[in-house]
Parts: sequence; structure tokens; C-alpha cells
Amino acid sequence: MICAIVEGSGEKDGAENKLARFIFVIYQTSIDSAPLGTIVYLCKFSSATRLLRLFVASSLIFLSCLLYAQQPFLSEAQWTEIRDETSGVAPYENLRLLTRLHRVPATPEFDQAADFMLARAKEYGLQDAHAEQFPIDGKIHYGLMRSYMAWHVESANLWELAPEHTLLGDWATDPIRLADYSHSAAVDAVLVDVGAGTSEADYTGKDVRGKIVLADGSLATVQSLAVMEHGASGIVSDMPNQTTAWSGLDTTIVRWGHLDALLSNGFAFMVSRGTATALRAQLAAGHPLLLSANVKAEVTPGHWTVVTATIPGTDPHAGEVVYSCHLDHQRPGANDNGSGCVTIMESARVLNRLIASGKLPRPARTLRFIWGPEVEGTMAFLSAHPDIRKSLRADVHMDMVGGDPYKNKSILHVTETPWSLPSFVTDVGELFAEAIRDGATVYAEDGSHVEAAVVEDRNGVPGTRNEFLADRTPYSDGSDHDDYDSSTIAVPSLYLRDWPDIYIHTDHDTLQQIDPTKLRRVAVLGAASGYTYAYADGGKTTSWLAFFAARAQRRLAAGFERAHGLAQDSQLPPKEAWYEARNLMTQMLRREQAELRSFSAYTQRDAGDVATFSKDLDAQAATLNGWLDHIAAERGTHDFPAQAPWHGDPDAARVPARIGEFGPLNFQNDDVLLDRLGSERVAKIKLLQGGSNRLLRVQDRGTLYAYEIVNFVDGKRSVGEIRDAVAAEFGPIPVDVVADYLKACEEAKIVVFR
Repeated sequence: MICAIVEGSGEKDGAENKLARFIFVIYQTSIDSAPLGTIVYLCKFSSATRLLRLFVASSLIFLSCLLYAQQPFLSEAQWTEIRDETSGVAPYENLRLLTRLHRVPATPEFDQAADFMLARAKEYGLQDAHAEQFPIDGKIHYGLMRSYMAWHVESANLWELAPEHTLLGDWATDPIRLADYSHSAAVDAVLVDVGAGTSEADYTGKDVRGKIVLADGSLATVQSLAVMEHGASGIVSDMPNQTTAWSGLDTTIVRWGHLDALLSNGFAFMVSRGTATALRAQLAAGHPLLLSANVKAEVTPGHWTVVTATIPGTDPHAGEVVYSCHLDHQRPGANDNGSGCVTIMESARVLNRLIASGKLPRPARTLRFIWGPEVEGTMAFLSAHPDIRKSLRADVHMDMVGGDPYKNKSILHVTETPWSLPSFVTDVGELFAEAIRDGATVYAEDGSHVEAAVVEDRNGVPGTRNEFLADRTPYSDGSDHDDYDSSTIAVPSLYLRDWPDIYIHTDHDTLQQIDPTKLRRVAVLGAASGYTYAYADGGKTTSWLAFFAARAQRRLAAGFERAHGLAQDSQLPPKEAWYEARNLMTQMLRREQAELRSFSAYTQRDAGDVATFSKDLDAQAATLNGWLDHIAAERGTHDFPAQAPWHGDPDAARVPARIGEFGPLNFQNDDVLLDRLGSERVAKIKLLQGGSNRLLRVQDRGTLYAYEIVNFVDGKRSVGEIRDAVAAEFGPIPVDVVADYLKACEEAKIVVFR
């Protein structure tokens, strides 16, 4: 914070001259420095009139901060053009149609959704708008990913015949009631409660052959055990998923279910927790239940459809910035992920209109927009277009961005790239999110500066006037950004997501949970970020690097709190705790310096531009490490380990390198290690077994560790060095666990050791 005190003598001319100089300095400083800090000026005058002038001047300060909050990346005029052109009405109305379609990948209704998005892309004037189809049969591979299957449903319904005659589910009116990849069946059978249905113990003493089982465990596992092994005809399920603090409170929710399309038999109907509880109570009371299930559906080879379009840049050799999302989901699927699809479409409309009209200069890099099945469509498209894959420079990914936070209990997260791919892209998106958030906060509090709040209340649309609940969070997996951020594709992603969302994967994920104001705000955020990535050049190096360096210093300071906690961790021996704390600071420093270099590389400027800023980060890290050393001394440890604890371990010294096709190891419907090694071998991988070791604090984070372990494989880092990298990012982990995982990757022909 910069604070200046200007005192007036009470004499008219002197005070007014000082006030004039004061306002000029405020204006000039807000242009030059507002994004990097808060500037407060306090003036003392001798009369109420002059205090009123101070109030007016203070208002100018605040207004100027709002006007220039988007700097250094966009000018006030550019920001205003993007903000004012963007609508929440257009994406809201586009979303209205998508929520009427059951958009399971490789189904007719998914293709209807793709046709709609293609028509909108053409209507909005995007170039080269077209759809592509990619064959799938459960065997074809796209990069490391094995394709899945298509699904066609003619009809399906489930009735209770006795003791009541009640309809429990009908595909025609509520398709979420039929689990994906159900097979044809015509069955009248009694219902048997098997609890979770995921272990052999659940079937002890129960004859389920030819019957329908009631189970709440993982559907694919229940299908394998109940149907394929024990001969059950089908399943009624209230399987919970996407657990949050609110899970189970609403017992009327029906959740989306998925069977294994590669298994040859079985069907499942989804019911609410309330319905399942009532059915279980009847069975427990000794009242038999007779059900009638009729399904006409087939699982076959087919195709995935992907829609793409562009806004051409001025330089074909400058690369492309891609906007991604996933079009598939159950009906209604409003927030997940209809909201992401319509919001990148709105960003596309806004940018194309402003660029075509000359209100925004055409950037050097092409802007590409892609709508397809989650993860699978991304891999298929990138596999078919290696030239495009190599040309991609940055990604704006949206997956659930329109939920009303007070209905969905969500916060919009600006998600960082993983530490294996440090990039400036997150800082750009974070700043724009802050600009919108600050404007919305002021408007919510006193009704002023409505333009800066980016609300949507035009044409009677029910947009809220709420604050913009948004923050920056560490890397999180689970969407197409996993593909882009993986080391063999290495396109840094700005991942925008609502989380939690209490209605995800349910019949309650409706248009009524969507806030048009939120859609407009995220469309502005997406458009501004993507445009910045598209036009960024070496001429911005000095001012932008200063901004990135300031953010890096803030993150290093915040990271020290984690290191401080490690240094004092009573569960670790003092010297070990010291090593983990210092390792965290070392890895954070490397990450922040690599982020600065990422911008120089992106703009093709000499990396020497980073040197001064990098030295400042070195100095800051040295100070913080000194504080850690004092903590270690208080615990009786004075000689910092000259070598890593894993030094001398032959496995830790080995250097792995990636081989084979591109992509991460986990996809929407494919696990590469499971596919290549089998379930028995995968069950023995230490990393995936959970927290048997006091250092293995992975809990449910095993997939995150696995993702980053493979990403850090570059043919240069040793296993021990990879261990240190992921330990800093996610928490301490034994080196033998990392070595064991990489040995499994070697067996699967993902890596080789040099």
C-alpha cells in the first residue's frame, strides 16, 4: 500500500492548488500502478468544503481503480468494449435448448446438441465452423486413450407391479432414469436388496439369478458382480456420487449412472434415495416386490462428434489459443456442462464481433473453439490434427461456470496449471476475475458503478446482483484441461470451474440453478483472457514481467506458511521436517521462476529479461529459508542435510523418460495402466493403495500424484528429484512409492529408464 498525506494550510489558493495536484497524482498513479497495489491518499483541510472536495477526489480514486483494474493486460477502452458487448441473455437462451437434450456421447441427442452449437458458430460469423466425426469401437486408440462405445435407446421403463402398480422410471420423460449403456431386456422379476453390491459378501446367502438387485455401490462393479457373475437380470440403483457437505439432504434427487459399455449384458434404473429407502423398508419388512423392466437399447460401435471453429489471427505461424469445454452430459445438465459450452460460445461471439468491427485489433494468434465429448473428444481431435496440437499455445477451459452460488453452494475457481507446467496464464485470468469481483462487490454494497459489476438484468432476464464469488485454487483434475496440461501436450490451461455444485450429475441440474449474471461475468473473463493470450507479444515484456514477479513474490510468502508448518511438524523427525520445508521453498522458487520464463518463451523474447526479477525471487527465498533454519535450530537441528534423504537409493537415482503415444494415463472411460497391466497388478501399486505410510498423505489424492509423477518425467529428472517435486506440490511422499509407480509405468511401456 502506498500512502501519501497532503496537508492544506487553509488558505484558499494553496489548498485548491494542492487539491488539483492531488487529483492529478491520483489519476497518473492509478494508470501506472493500480494493478500492483492499493494507493491511498489522505488529505487534511481546514474546512468542511475542502473535506467535501476530498470526498469527491476519493471517489475519483476508487473509480480510477475500477477503470484500470484490468491493467497491465488490456487498456480501459479494450476492457470496456469486451465488457459492454458481452451478454448473459444470449448464453442463457442457448442453454435453454441444450438442457432439453440427453447429451450422452455417441448418441443421437448428442449429435443434435453438436448441430445446434455448429449452427450458432456459423450464425455468429466464426470461420471454418464444421463438425468432425471420429470412429469408436472400444478398440481404436487416440493417443494413449482407447475409444469407447456408442449407445442407442428406443425405449425403457421400470414398473413396480406388486404390491403397488407404480411407475419407477421412464426413458421418454426422464432419460436420467436409465443408466448409460444399459442393454435390452424384458424382465418381470422380484427385487433383492444386496446393499452396496460391490463385494462377494453382499451376495452371501442370496439368490439373485434372474432377479433384479437393489444396490447403492459403484454401478460398473455391481454390474460385474451381480449381473455377469451371479446372473442377475438388472439393477435398481441409488448410487451416490460427487459427495459434498450437502449430499443426502435432498432425498428426491436422482443421480446419473453409468454401466460398463464393454460388458455384454445388464441394465440399470436410477431412483432417488427416498425411493430406494422406501423399497428397502418394504423388503426388510418381508414384503416381496415384483418389478417389470423393459429396455430396448443397444451398445454398438459408432462415432464421437466434435465441433470446431476459429477467429483467424494475423500470423499463421504464431500458433493458436484454444477454448475448450465438454458438450456431453445427462439431461438437463445445465451447469455441467451446458454452461461452459454456451459461455465459450458467447466469448467467441464477442471477440469475433469486436475484432471484425475493428474495435479490437486482430491478434497475431488464431482463436480456436472446440465443443465435443469430455476428454475423449479432445484426445480424438488432437490425435487427428497433430499440426493443430503442435500449434496450440494456451487453453481457456470452462467446465461448470454458470451456477448461482447461493443455490449450488459453489465458488468459481480460477484453477492453476500443475507445477509440472508453470505458466503465466493463470495470473492473467486471476487478474480479470479480481477486476470483476471488485466491481461486483462495490455494486452489491452501495449500488454504485453498475458497469463495473457486470450484471445482467436486460430483457427481463433474472440475473442476480450478487457479489462474484471467485478465487484462485491449486491444480485440480477431472476435465479436458488434464489432457492439455499433460506433459506430452503441454498447453497451459486457464481452468474455470464451479465447485462444489450440489446438483452435479443429477436431475436437479436445471436452468433454474443458472445465473445469467454469472454467465456474463465468466464470458467477459474468458474473452479477456483468451484475447490477451492471443495478442501478447515481446513488447509487453517489462511491464508484464513486473506484474508476474509481484504475484510470484506474494505466492512465495504465502507458501512459507506451508513450509513453516512442515518445519514444525511433530510427526516428522526434526531433520526430515527441515528437509521437507526447505524442499518446498526450493520447488516453489523453481516454479515461480519458470513461470516468468514461460512468458518470455511465449513471446519469444530473450530469457535475459527475466534475470532481474529472478534474482529478486532468489533473495526473497533466501530470507524465507533463513527463517526455516531458525525453526530447525529451535528443534535442535543445526546442520542442514548435505544430501537428500533418498541419496544412495539405487531406485531414486534412476532417470525415466516418456515413450509411446501422447496423453495422460487416465481418461473418461479408460485407465491405461489398468488396460495394459490388469486389475491384479494395478492393485499392487503402492501409490494407488492409499495411506499405509505416515508420509503417504494422499488420501483421495493418489490420482493427482500419479498425474504429476508422469508429467515430471522428462528424461533428465531422477526418480528422487521427481519425488521432491510432487512432495512439494501435494505433500511428502516416500521415494519408494514414486519408484514403484514408475516401475509399473515401465511395465506398461509408458516410460523407459535410462
